[in-house]
This record gives sequence, structure tokens and C-alpha cells, in this order.
Amino acid sequence: MPSILVSPVADSVTILPAPHLFSWRPLNGLQKMMLRWETIQPLNAIHLLTIAGNPDAGEVRRAVKIAVQRHIPGPVLFSDCQNQFRCLAAAEHNCQLEISVHDESTASENLQQKLLHHELNTPFPNTAAWPYRFHAVLASNNTWTLQIAYRHALQDGSSTMALARTILRSLRNLPTSAPLGLADNLFGDIPAFHNDGSPLQMAPAILKEIITGLTSRRIRPRWNPPDQFVTGLDSAGICVAEALANARRQKVKLQDVLLAATHEAMQQISVPHGLRNRIGLYTPVDLRREAVPPVPEACGQILGGYTLRFQCRKTPFAELVQQFAAETQRIKQSGYHRLYERHVNFMSFIWDRLPNWGNEVAGPFLAPITAALSNLNSNEFMTEELQCGQLLNYSRFTGTGIMTSLMLGMTTCGNSLNLSTTHHSMLYSEAEMTEVRRHIQSRLLGLDPARQ
Repeated sequence: MPSILVSPVADSVTILPAPHLFSWRPLNGLQKMMLRWETIQPLNAIHLLTIAGNPDAGEVRRAVKIAVQRHIPGPVLFSDCQNQFRCLAAAEHNCQLEISVHDESTASENLQQKLLHHELNTPFPNTAAWPYRFHAVLASNNTWTLQIAYRHALQDGSSTMALARTILRSLRNLPTSAPLGLADNLFGDIPAFHNDGSPLQMAPAILKEIITGLTSRRIRPRWNPPDQFVTGLDSAGICVAEALANARRQKVKLQDVLLAATHEAMQQISVPHGLRNRIGLYTPVDLRREAVPPVPEACGQILGGYTLRFQCRKTPFAELVQQFAAETQRIKQSGYHRLYERHVNFMSFIWDRLPNWGNEVAGPFLAPITAALSNLNSNEFMTEELQCGQLLNYSRFTGTGIMTSLMLGMTTCGNSLNLSTTHHSMLYSEAEMTEVRRHIQSRLLGLDPARQ
């Protein structure tokens, strides 16, 4: 393993966040909708990093505080109507950033799993609070793990990955650059972003989504409450080179193979679905790269997205991959993925006018999502950290909320792809999710799952 390069202690940087971050700012449509889903179930996510070196607790806490201050200047307060938010200055709060340090030698063997389960199933407070909770587990073999739990209504995977990189840089005593803060409004940042249309003008597109959704599978509870989020991760990562070579042979992107493999894997699960003969797969699109100028590190939810609803039928896998690739390309070329924020903004408008029981029933019934797929490449953010041997592994877990029965995360780290799942305990078994991951892994590598 290459040695970790640690620079001399850098001069401390006084981070002076822009004053406008402490003023009320509008939430985008996805953030509004996520806050409303939180009233029924937690909607948190976790990044899990394996890191070389064994710093003491003080070094960990210092690095975390420096990183958080650079990305978010203070705890977050949401307005009563849940349509705006602002950061609080130090004089306005006494909220402590939660940074727990654990010694693995005195902890149980399944400590990491317990922490994952607790953080995914524990909501963030409705009052002013930091949108993060941190756990550092220090080991005796010169490695340690960092868990970053975050409130998904405010943060997404890309911004949290940027935060993680700042933590690792701080541990190597590298200087902290100018403050980033939160990204500006989507409408001003993203070219050709769909900001046109009143709720009435949006209605036809929403109606089309609902009609298509009514033909899609809705997984009903198969076991008794309580309903908990359960995670799964394969210990052996998928070889990146082999997966990319397989995608190139089929002249598609790796994301297309992932979508097709997930669709095929979910067909293998025998669940009653009546006349609903489609599987809805949602995937987010990070719009930071489409901003002018690009804002790859900015915090916040800067996501588009789209849902693919293909019928359940026996289709040769190579043909299925081409179908997903063609549909994804059509959506991207049309710019339809940017319309997703407007969809969920419209749905938040409807949500506020329905009783709680109506929202809980109507949401998953009208537009059910069988699985949501998130694909992130830590190699793009963590090149230096990987090359110097500081970052050893990276995986992610996301709570599903009420709209999605399964979250599937694919994270590239070095030469490996890590495949993780989070599912509702009332909807799927852990054995079924293990088989889903095995099936997808085989397809990503160009293998026949039936022969493995």
C-alpha cells in the first residue's frame, strides 16, 4: 500500500460564509417533496468510508468540523410551510454537531451494521439541526471507518462525497480553499432548465405519469410491522475494468446495463401484482455539470431524474439493455430529465392539500417505484486520496421513503464497484435482496446469472 502523504500543518483558514446563506432561501421541488415524505418515514442516507491511518478522536473531530463549516455554515431551519430554509449563525443556536468516535476493540462485531440501521431509521429533528451525523470507528489494524449520515431532503450523494473529500484533506493537513456554501437556485444555474409552466400547464405531464404508474407494480406488505430499512452490501466488489469492458462490448453505458439488470432481477421476485405489469425504475441525474459554470462541489439537491417503466416479459438480456439505452438517450436528448423537479414541485402542492392518510395511500398507489438507482463515481472526486492510499473503500446506503420499495446504490472506488441495497423489511426479505445483488453483479460482468 502506498504511504499516505501528509503535508505540514497548513495555516488555518478563516471561513467567512456568504451572508445570503443566513437568509431564507427557497427549496426546490425535490427538497419540498422529501420533507413531506419525512412526515411518514425517515429519509436519510449514509456514506461509509474505509480509511487508512489511525488518527486520534481529536483529529477526527477537528477535520469534520472544518469540512462542515466549509460546506454548510450552520444548522438548518426550515420554514413552517416547509418551502424555505436558512442556515443559523452561531449567535442564533446552541446545536451541537454530532460526531461520535468509537473504539472497535471495545465494540461488538456488528457495530457498523447497528450504526447503519440506527441512522437510516432515526429521523432528523424537525427543529433547527445540522443536516449531518458522524460516526468514526477507529480500528487496531491502521484503518478506520467514517459514517456520514445526512438528511436527504437537503443533501445529495455528490455534495456529500465532496464533503467527505474535504474531511480527508483536512486529516492530511492540506489547506482548505475558499468556502463553497449552497448552490444557487436551479433556475438560474442550469441552462434550458424547465422553469416554465403553471401547475395547470404541468397537469398533462403529471397525468401521463400517473396513468403509466397505474400499470406499474406496487409491492404490498408481505410481513407484519414494524417497517424498518434494512441494508445489504456484498463484501467483494465488482471489477470496474471488467464491467466497463462488458458495457463497451454492448455499445452502451454502464448505467444502461445496471438498469436492465435491475429490471430483470426484480422480475425474479414472485410477488402478487394483479394487472400491473410494468416495473418502475427511477434514477436521479446530477445537474451540477450542466450549470454555467459547473458547480461540482456545491452542497444541496441539484438533481433531475426520470422513471423508466418497462413491461415484465421474457426478453433476451442483450435486447433489454438496448431498449433501456435507447429510452435513456431519448430522455436525455429531449431534456425531459430536467422536468422532474417541476413534477415533484407540483406534487408537493397537491400533498399540502390532502390529509395525511390520503398522502400515505395515494402516493405509492398512483406512481409506484419498484427501485431507485443511484450511480456515483468516487474516483472523480477522490483521485488524490486513492493514489496516496488514504481512501481504501467507499459505499453508500439510502433510505427509500414511502415512494420506493428498494434503493440500489452503485459506487465506484478505485478498481471496484460496490453494490448496496436498502429495502423495506415488510416488502422484501434479506435473502431476496442478496439474490438481486448477485443477479445484477453477474449481468454487470457479462455473465449468465443462471449459470453462476
